[in-house]
Formats: sequence, C-alpha cells, structure tokens
Amino acid sequence: MGLQQRLEHLLLWHKFAILSVVGIVVAAIPATLYLEETGKALDALQLEAQARRPVATILAAIQTTQQHRGLAALVVGGVAESVPKREAKQREVDGNYAAMAAIVAGLHDPRLDQAWTDANRDWEALRGRVVARTISVPESYEGHTALVPKLLEVEDQVADHYGLDLDPDVDSYQLIQAIYYQLPYLSEELGKMRAKGAGMLATKSASAEDRLALSAIVARVADRLHQTSRQFDKAARANPALAAPLEGPMRHVREQAQQTMQLAMGQIVKADQLTFSGPEYVRLTTAAIDAQYAFADKATEQFNGLLDARISALRRTRLGMLAAVAALFAFGGLMLYVIARSVTQPLNNAVEIAERVAAGDLTAAFATEGRNETARLLASLGRMNDNLRKIVREVRVSVDTIGATTGDIANGNADLSARTESQASSLEETAASMEEITATVRQNAENAAQANQVARQASAVAERGGQVVTDVVATMAAINASARRIVDIIGVIDGIAFQTNILALNAAVEAARAGEQGRGFAVVAGEVRSLAQRSAAAAKEIKQLIDESVERVETGNRLVIQAGASMDDILSSVQRVSGIVSEIVVASREQAAAIHQVNDAITNLDDTTQQNAALVEQAAAAAASLDEQARNLARTVSVFHTGDDPEVQGQGAALRRPAPVVRLAA
Repeated sequence: MGLQQRLEHLLLWHKFAILSVVGIVVAAIPATLYLEETGKALDALQLEAQARRPVATILAAIQTTQQHRGLAALVVGGVAESVPKREAKQREVDGNYAAMAAIVAGLHDPRLDQAWTDANRDWEALRGRVVARTISVPESYEGHTALVPKLLEVEDQVADHYGLDLDPDVDSYQLIQAIYYQLPYLSEELGKMRAKGAGMLATKSASAEDRLALSAIVARVADRLHQTSRQFDKAARANPALAAPLEGPMRHVREQAQQTMQLAMGQIVKADQLTFSGPEYVRLTTAAIDAQYAFADKATEQFNGLLDARISALRRTRLGMLAAVAALFAFGGLMLYVIARSVTQPLNNAVEIAERVAAGDLTAAFATEGRNETARLLASLGRMNDNLRKIVREVRVSVDTIGATTGDIANGNADLSARTESQASSLEETAASMEEITATVRQNAENAAQANQVARQASAVAERGGQVVTDVVATMAAINASARRIVDIIGVIDGIAFQTNILALNAAVEAARAGEQGRGFAVVAGEVRSLAQRSAAAAKEIKQLIDESVERVETGNRLVIQAGASMDDILSSVQRVSGIVSEIVVASREQAAAIHQVNDAITNLDDTTQQNAALVEQAAAAAASLDEQARNLARTVSVFHTGDDPEVQGQGAALRRPAPVVRLAA
C-alpha cells in the first residue's frame, strides 16, 4: 500500500497530528543548528576570555626579561649602581617564569611544554652566568636576545591555543594583532636597542660594527612601530569607539619610540665620543618600552570589554531564540488544535447532512457561519439541498407537461416535413447560380495573378536600374576626387618649377660674380631656368585643362544624381503598383475561397434538408418514447421528500410539522 493510499485511510485529526510532527521537526532542525553554531561561537569567545591571564603573564615575563637584559649590560659593563636594580629585576623575572610554568603545565600541550622548557632552561643558564660575572657584555646581549624570541614563540603558541588568531570580528582581531603579535616584537626591538646601547655606553667604546648593528636595530624599531600603528588604525576604523580611549596612549607610544630612536642615533651611532650616561639611556628606553606595555594594558581593557560585550550579546541572543522557539511551538500547538477542531466539527456535520440527502430527505434546512473553505463547502451543500428540492418539484411539474407536449410535437413534425421539401427545391436553384459566380471569380483571380507577375518583373527591372545609377554616381564621385587630386599634384609641380627657377636665377647671379670661371656654370643655370619656366607654363596649361575636366565631371555628377533620384521615384511608383496588384490578387483569391465556401454551405444545406426529412419521422417515434420516459421519471422522483409532497399533505397534521434547522459552525 502506497503513501497516498495510507493517507486516504487516516482520519483528519490523524493527518493534523502528522503535520504537527513534521512542523516540529522542520522548525527544530534550523533551531538546533543555530543553537549548535552559536554554542560553538560562545565556546570560542569564552576560550578567548580564558587567555587573559596566561597571555598577560607571558607578556610580563617578556617585559621583565627585556629589562633584565638592559640592566645586565650595565652591570657586566661595570656600572655598580645598577647591581641592586638587576637583582630586584631578576627576582621579578623568576616570579613571572614560575607563574608561566604553572600555566603551561595546566594547558597539557606537548609542543608548548617543549617550547617553554627550552626557554626556561636558557634563562637559568643565562642568569647563572650573569650572577657569577662570567659573561661579557656582548655575550649577555646575545644570550638575552636569543632568549626573547623563544618567549615570543611561547606567547604565539599560547595565543593560538586560546584561538586569539581566529577572532572573527575585525575590531577585536586587529587589537589582538596589535597587542599580542606586534607590540611584543616592537618592545623586543626597543629592548635590543636599550641593551646594545647600554653596553656601548657602559664601556664608553663602540666599533663601526656596533654602530652599524645599532643603526639596523633602530630601523627595525621604526618598521615595527609602523606595523603596530597600522594595526591600531585598522581597529579604530572598524570600531570608531576604540579611537577615543586608545588614541592618546598610542600617540605617546609613537612619541616615546621616536625620541629613543633619535637618542640612539644622536648619542651613540653618530656621536664621536660616547659621553651620554648609560643608566640615563636605560631609563629613557625603558620608559619608551613601559609606554608600549601601558598602551597594551589599555588596549587589553578595551579588548576585554569587546569580548565581554560579545559574550553577553550572544548569550542574550541564544536565550531570546530559545524563548521564541518555545513560544512558537506553544502558539503552533494551540493554533493546530483550534484549526483542527474548526475543520473536523463542520465536516462531521456535513457528513450527517449528506447521508440524509442520500436517503432522499430534502426537508432539512441548515445555516453556516464564516467564510473559509469549510463554510463554503457547507454553504454549497445547503445550496445543493435547496436546488435538489427545487429540481424535484420542477421535475414533477414538467412530467405532467411532457405528456401534453408530445401531441403538439407530432403536429409540428407534419408541418416541418412540408416546409423541408419546399426548402430543398429552392436550394437546388441557388446552388446552380453559385457555380456560375464561382467560375467568373476564379477567372478574375487568374488575370490578377498574371498582372501581379508583370508588376513584379517591372519592379525588379526598376531596382536594377536604380542600382546601376547608384554605381554611376559612386564612379563619378571617384572620378571627381581623382581630378581634384591631379589638380593638387599639378600645383605641387608648379611650385617645384617656381623654386627651380629661383634657384637657377640665384646660380646665375653667383656665376656672374665668379667672372670668367663661372661662365660655364652660368650657361647651365640659364638652361635650367629656361626648363623651369617651360615646366611652369606646361603645368599651368595642364591645370587649366584639369579644371575644365573637373567642371565637366561635376556637371555630369549632378546629372547622374538627378537621374538616380528619378530612378528612385520610378522604383517607388513601380513598387506601389506591384503592392496594389498584389492586394487585388489576394482579395480575388479570398473572394473565390469565400464563394467556394458558400457553395459548399448550400450543398450542405441541401444534404441537411434531406436529413431533416428523415429526422421528422424519427421525431414522431421519439415523442412516443418520451411520453413513456416521463412516466418512469415521475416514479423515480417520488423517492425524494420535499415537504410539500401530495402524499404528505394528505396524511394529517403529524406529517406537516416544519422542517428542522441545522446550524453548522465553520
């Protein structure tokens, strides 16, 4: 049994129940997917929020390590006043490393464990050598500088572990890039600049290589500062609310960094003598680095605010969605119950009425309320019941009338037979006249077709003549253009002859100045001048001839254009004649076809008249059969009760009670 057949055996409330289950499933699928996706997003945000303490701890470890690098350079370089500061900074570094070790142990990341173990081991070895004073200033610088990238790698892995590199919002993502990726590297370059410069100031000596290395560090500081500023600008463009609290600290970072770069370049790289105080240099560069970490703290506060706001908004959205889905399900269930009841109850009443009608009881009267499909169905059933009652009454009246009408039909058939015979005679005469008209119209159509063919040939000849005239016009235009070109060429030749004459005259003058030695050259110049004059005269004659030819060509061109216009008029007239003849041909053919149809219609009328004569005889037999069928119909409709049946009216007051009214709510 197929699905359609199974559904046909179910009651309406069963079908509504199936629809409700399907609706719940359809609504639950996207709601579940939404909750699942928002749950993932919420988990990611909460994971980012958990990164606050670990990342802050590793950044503190990096900062104190960088500060220790500068102080160690002073101590190893012989600045005794920096010893207590270095020892205090060492204890601070040890505390940060211990806190970071506990955090890394709790993350259970083998790759992160290995990176932290390597960094911690290097710190312990470096710290021991600094305490024992068994390390030089360059070695201390190199050791600290090699340690910080390992700490930065740990910081990167911690940030990646908490998904900070996958933040989907532009503003928070750019802040993350500025705080956790760009600022640490900027501070490291500044730390290198601090330690490198402090070492050189402590020893009061700097080689060319040291100056070049410090200059390269300054260049990297400038580049890192630009990258950090760009990340902040991107975050501010994405979220203008970040600009107000962070723009001032960022400006301070830029100013401090630029001042320290100028200090390093002016007092160390470009200085002839290193006279600047090492501790003062460390203090100033440390202030620049501290300004960066202060900006990082401010930016971290803003980032935490963004993160908390996003988490709260997402939680509110999830709760709102859950409430909306629950309310939707409750409302849907209520509406399903109300709709199912409003459909099934009227249909049950309709079934009851239909069963009464099927039993032949047409006396029931009922009313409906509403304008929906069920109400229209019940109203239609009511109208059907009323119409059936009217039909039964009319049938009973008509049955009585049919018996009397059959006699009239027989008399009418006799009159119809006589008129049919007279009509057949008239149709034969009309058919003969139409055949003669058909032959005449056919001859006219053939003559019009021949005239149309001749008109088409004349139109084709006129078109070819017009094309020839068009070609002649184009040829005359080309000849006219060529003649004008020849005139231009003759003008050039005339100019050349004139220039040649001038040159020959100049040559004769120069030969006369030369005296006896230029006599032969003067003779040649005279001949050249004579030839130039003859060429100029010939060119003028040719130009006159060409001008006359151009005038004749232009005259011929105008005549040809006029001839072309005349040919166009002839062609247009021939085409109009051809069109008129074509219309005559079409009209003649249509007329012939119409007359042919009339002739066919007359023939059909003749055949129909003969058939009518036969039908008259059949109608007489049908009248007798109709009388018998009317009697059978009267017996059939006697099954229905309309409330005014003759049998019911004669059975007393008990059967004449009013019909009940059934009210149906749709």
